[in-house]
Amino acid sequence: MLIGLVVQHFLAKYLTLDEYGVYVLMFSWIGLLSVFSLNSFNTIVTKASAQNYPRFFKTASKVCFLFSLLSSIALLIIGFFFEPERLNLFIVLAIFFPFYGGINLADSYFIGASKFNKYSIYMITSQCIIAGLQILSVVFLHGIFWLLFFTLLGTSVINLVMTFFIYRGIKQEKDYKKEQELTKYGIQLTGVGIFSSIASRIQYVLLASLAGTATLAIYAVAQLIPEKIKGLIKGVLNPPSMHLASQKKEESIYLMRKLILPLLLFGIGVGLLVSLFLPIIINLVFGQKYHEAIIYSLVLLVPVIFIPINAMFSSIIIYHDYKRFYTKITIITNILQIILFIVLIPLFQIWGVILAIVGLAVINTLLNLVWFYRLPIYPNKKTILTMRKGLKVKGYETIYFDEKLNGENILKVIGADYLFCKEKYPIWTRIIGKLSNIKNI
Repeated sequence: MLIGLVVQHFLAKYLTLDEYGVYVLMFSWIGLLSVFSLNSFNTIVTKASAQNYPRFFKTASKVCFLFSLLSSIALLIIGFFFEPERLNLFIVLAIFFPFYGGINLADSYFIGASKFNKYSIYMITSQCIIAGLQILSVVFLHGIFWLLFFTLLGTSVINLVMTFFIYRGIKQEKDYKKEQELTKYGIQLTGVGIFSSIASRIQYVLLASLAGTATLAIYAVAQLIPEKIKGLIKGVLNPPSMHLASQKKEESIYLMRKLILPLLLFGIGVGLLVSLFLPIIINLVFGQKYHEAIIYSLVLLVPVIFIPINAMFSSIIIYHDYKRFYTKITIITNILQIILFIVLIPLFQIWGVILAIVGLAVINTLLNLVWFYRLPIYPNKKTILTMRKGLKVKGYETIYFDEKLNGENILKVIGADYLFCKEKYPIWTRIIGKLSNIKNI
């Protein structure tokens, strides 16, 4: 996130409002057409790796690369017939798209395999390289063309290198039955994802066409920090998400019931904390010409509150194959969002986008909660959290933890049913236990 803000500072300083808006618009077209690269296969690669079948990374990389060629064709058609004044930019997008959007599964593989150290190194290193290229191109070469060219070139080379090394390192034998199941699931998610791709990017295209690229630039700055925070939260929640994915369905549901209140409080806390610093950050990074974006950005922080709980719901929905509900909620919410954008943006421009996004965040959370609390409650063993090794209690299962504040121990605390009254637990344990409704015994 910090690397991104440094880059945005240079973009805001060296690009005009219109140039910045065009830059955002180009990546919006990439987002709209990402469905052709089967971007839902990222989720399937994570699922396969989490469930001990990393071999699917090879198949997914081949399939996604080949299908992404369709996006290149679509970009050329748009450039030639609908955006001839920006044809050179669309040609650049078309050339690099298969490498930019087609073989970008490395992060999904690392997350699913719980290789979080490698994931962190990969993400930070790649972002530093791309950021350096962006800053050098905008400072010394000027203009949108070279900025776009070097951004896509750097990302494409990194994707190629990472895909090659991961591909070479996977020695697992191919399971044809599992390959068919996972491929079929990926195609199903892609079908549903058509609406997601449109809903996530159509507002940029509409704003640019109805209000101009300068207005689009203001909105792009307004949504940048909230979106970065959402990504940061999802990254923080990757380990517990993979924990839920690796558990049995009934155990994941049981644990999620205890996580709901802590996750909501976490979201509220992050939202409030960011809102204190957001005006300072926007003025510092983007300068006075983007001051108007502050009020929009503060309102866009509202959906941040619901990101933790919805991210964990998604882990259960996707990784434990609740396909019917996933299909329904995705299609309904995305179609509703597209309709709201089409209706509200011509009337209210940026406020129309914000009203749609905030309203959909609330609706999506309510639908997830209703669905979740209608799931059957599975019987569960009564567990006691203890700091004494080898402790046995008749009628209970004991969970040993070593008092250290880390991810593994936090999950152990949340998953327990009881604390011993006579044991001296760390303060953090009792706080999390209280939030997770753990009883004393």
